[in-house]
Amino acid sequence: MTDLAALSARALAKAIRDKKVSSVEATKAAIERLQACHELTHCIIALEDDEALAAAKAADAAIAKGSAKGPLAGVPLAHKDMFDRKGKIASWGAKIHADKPAAEDATAIARFKASGALQIATLHLAEFAYGPTGHNYVLGHARNPWDPTRITGGSSAGTAAARSPTAPFPSGLGSDTGGSLRLPAACCGVTSIKPTWGRISRAGAMPLAPALDTVGVIARHVEDLALTLGFLAGPDARDPAASTLPVPDYVARLDDPVKGLQDRHRRGRGCRGAPDVQRMVDRMCWRS
Repeated sequence: MTDLAALSARALAKAIRDKKVSSVEATKAAIERLQACHELTHCIIALEDDEALAAAKAADAAIAKGSAKGPLAGVPLAHKDMFDRKGKIASWGAKIHADKPAAEDATAIARFKASGALQIATLHLAEFAYGPTGHNYVLGHARNPWDPTRITGGSSAGTAAARSPTAPFPSGLGSDTGGSLRLPAACCGVTSIKPTWGRISRAGAMPLAPALDTVGVIARHVEDLALTLGFLAGPDARDPAASTLPVPDYVARLDDPVKGLQDRHRRGRGCRGAPDVQRMVDRMCWRS
């Protein structure tokens, strides 16, 4: 079958569901690629391979029984290390962090678990998720998977580095307060989505600037952004700012045409940048 590294999370989930590959096989392959990726990019904070393989075996057993649930059942993933996980302490990329294990999962982590996905590692970030380059003087600096002499962008450095075409994971959680999803995705040649503030609950995510903090996803494939936003978005009693608006079926709209879409800068409703930047934006805008 197609190289596992090239599949979207959605396609890998289908392959596992159709028993073309097992979750254990996919997880072992992801661990091997992650270790190689780490040698190049310094993307790992903690590798949890034994736990991941045990979870993959359980996922395969559930699939065999026909009891597996969720759109990403058996898919191995990894996330930025700033989200609470029950029984674990997130590093926050710093020496100063929570002093005892979390009592429950962050909402975004819980919703990934409900999707059936496995977590096999925690990934690099700038100290306290505060920095645009991927540098971290506590953990060591992240390196760009295309050219390790260059930056990954930050602060979701490991999430972007581990999403490059030869890296192990098709998608994963990051956050964005001032560019921390968008910058590393651009630097590492992958894609991300910074949802509307409050679209995804921030409960259990390390707070930086609550009026700006936004949980989002970095992925190799746009379809995975649509899929994950669909199950991550929605109200949450643990986060009063979480949006209560209905969540559309984003996957169903992947084939919608772009004709007629228009950048709001064209209508003067957005902030306008320096003239040379604005000219570039204007050239890229879709015109109705």
